[in-house]
Amino acid sequence: MGTDTGSGSKRPINVGRHERTASMAGGASLALTGLKKLGQRKIVPGLAMLLTGGLLFYRGRTGHCNMYSAMGMDTAGTDDDTLIIREVVSIMRSPREVYDFWRNFENLPRFMRHLERVTITGERTSHWVAKAPGGINVEWDAEMIEDLPGQRIGWRSEENTDIPNEGKVEFEEAPGGRGTELKVMVHYCLPAGTTGKLAAKSVLGINAQEIKEDLKRLKQILETGETSTNERIPKPEH
Repeated sequence: MGTDTGSGSKRPINVGRHERTASMAGGASLALTGLKKLGQRKIVPGLAMLLTGGLLFYRGRTGHCNMYSAMGMDTAGTDDDTLIIREVVSIMRSPREVYDFWRNFENLPRFMRHLERVTITGERTSHWVAKAPGGINVEWDAEMIEDLPGQRIGWRSEENTDIPNEGKVEFEEAPGGRGTELKVMVHYCLPAGTTGKLAAKSVLGINAQEIKEDLKRLKQILETGETSTNERIPKPEH
């Protein structure tokens, strides 16, 4: 257990580093939403969200949680938890076509709803921006660590990322000539503690159902050139 000397407080630090980051992000988002409610003259919910957001942000900033103290809990220095999501989808396109589409990471926001944009920054590097509640974005840099054309792509976030993550996609021929069996595995290192996990999931929109819906949109784009909203999208070249 540490002591928060940087803020001049003698309160012991009982909240883990990544959990503090998630609390600050979630608190800022909630407070911003509260301010918007106040601007819409929704006084009671606006004040409630502003107060809760402020408390979450303060919890992250100081590293001290009164509830943890009362319960005798301490997550400072604990290992981060992991969230691993695995999904499979069949797409009536060749493995090379699906690979070529995914290999351009700037295509990912076209079917991954929680992504604002992905920008290619080098031969094997990219910059990712994810949408967060309240108009706040979460950003990180990633490096491609594996690239086997038509077979497999692997990537991971670079160091000093608030929520470390990595992913891998495999492109296999589906049985019976039914196109490609796309296997996706995404691995997130989540902040320790329940509050941290909830905040991280809220910020990044990371859950199995979200990934499953993303892959359905990818399947629709590659097979029909349309999204569920009938927006025309050019089909990949053969």
